[in-house]
Amino acid sequence: MMTTFSWHRGHAPTHRGRAPSVEPFWQVLSLGVITVLFGIAVLAWPGQTLHLLGVLAGVWLIVLGVSRAVAALGRTQDTARRVFTGFVAAVLIVAGIACVRNAAGGVLLLATILGLAWLLSGFTQLAISLFTKGKARIWLTTLGVLSILVGLAFMLWPGPSLTTLVLLTGISALIIGAGEVAYALQLRRGRPAVESGGAPA
Repeated sequence: MMTTFSWHRGHAPTHRGRAPSVEPFWQVLSLGVITVLFGIAVLAWPGQTLHLLGVLAGVWLIVLGVSRAVAALGRTQDTARRVFTGFVAAVLIVAGIACVRNAAGGVLLLATILGLAWLLSGFTQLAISLFTKGKARIWLTTLGVLSILVGLAFMLWPGPSLTTLVLLTGISALIIGAGEVAYALQLRRGRPAVESGGAPA
């Protein structure tokens, strides 16, 4: 969803061309839906194997990276935000390719890649929250902290089994994906305030 600015008649905007500080509705919703579908696939796929989990995780990360890359090319963000979003997109795509290429490389390796991806996602959401306020900041901060905690769980879990990795991956994806969908609906319904200098969307 494009965030627009409304100005009182007769008054020019004080920050012409300022980009919205929240992510577009369509991007947040797509990331959430993709993550939920990934979680369902991980938990519901019969005969889960390490190779299959690695491929699913790799495809998920690549799709997330492409989605963020598309957002980085949009015109609703300033240059700094575009560079940051593009960097995150590149890292996610590289992590996804690493998952697919090393799908059977071991549970610990896959857990490490997924943990790093969750940590990156969490810090990204916390960084974006600094440019928002109100409910948007609360949502992004909550999602960011949850993602970081999940990432730490992946990184610090001592010798996870395949079953543990499957459950942790699926459940965390469902919870955080559902949170992203809920946040997207809040964006759509509540139109949270943007960074100071602009009126509420």
